[in-house]
Amino acid sequence: METARLRRMTRLVATLAAGVVALPGALAAQAAKFDSPAVSTQWLSEHLNDPSVVVLHLAGVRRDYTAGHIPGARFLWINDIAPSTPDLNTELPSVAKLDSLLESLGVSDNSRVVVYAGTVSTMVARVYMTLDYLGLADRAAVLDGGLNAWKAESREISTETPKVARAKLTPHVRSDAVVNADLVKASIDKPGVRILDARTPDFYGGTNNGGGNYARPGHIESALNIPFNTLTDSTGKLKGRATVAAMFTAAGVQPTDKVITYCHVGQQASLLFLAARYAGLSASLYDGSFEDWSPRDAAYPVVGPVKK
Repeated sequence: METARLRRMTRLVATLAAGVVALPGALAAQAAKFDSPAVSTQWLSEHLNDPSVVVLHLAGVRRDYTAGHIPGARFLWINDIAPSTPDLNTELPSVAKLDSLLESLGVSDNSRVVVYAGTVSTMVARVYMTLDYLGLADRAAVLDGGLNAWKAESREISTETPKVARAKLTPHVRSDAVVNADLVKASIDKPGVRILDARTPDFYGGTNNGGGNYARPGHIESALNIPFNTLTDSTGKLKGRATVAAMFTAAGVQPTDKVITYCHVGQQASLLFLAARYAGLSASLYDGSFEDWSPRDAAYPVVGPVKK
């Protein structure tokens, strides 16, 4: 009897011990997720030597990268992440192309990705949106303030190109992160959905038609306006979370609403997408944006300038 009881006690102790051993792993898994889509320069500085952190330097030309970048950062060409097609500008590449690109940059299933440019720009936000689309939203962030903030704090700059081993990444596509014109049309005045225009007020109101580029100037019916250039401060950092959340509230967005952002071609709208996620909202991007919407027929309604 005592022997059997001892065996049971031994098994219990072993089980508890296994739980204790497993706990650090569980904590590590939780630590691999960001609690915000924007991280500070201090956070990045403290995690530069973390092998799970992949830092991407976004630029239009390689010389911007070779002239000086955050140590360990890998060069990401803008055109690889948001190329234009014969029909539309700044479009999302195929999942296969994005997967191959990120794997070549060393992004794996265990990576946390931080992307930056000079400031929190629309194109940096575009990369974040793309990572969100691939299912990496909680493991992706932008560097708040970008390289300008990093340099302003006299942090280390490198001109060395790191050696990067190809990694294995498994995309988990969030298909509703990017929507088309028909879904936007179905969302006009739909309860629980807010369509948001990220362009400046002159384009939203239709007084500016881009030099005649828009057949129907104005905005998508029921869309409200949060201009992209109101989301960051004078230093290129995102405004405080409470401030950004208040901007969505002022536009009539409820905490449970889903927002659909658009602009000219899907670039400025990416910053509004990032801001929505920053404010804790569910967000989608209309990638074709007004470039795709304006030439369509009246079944895709536009609210134009008030005629006097």
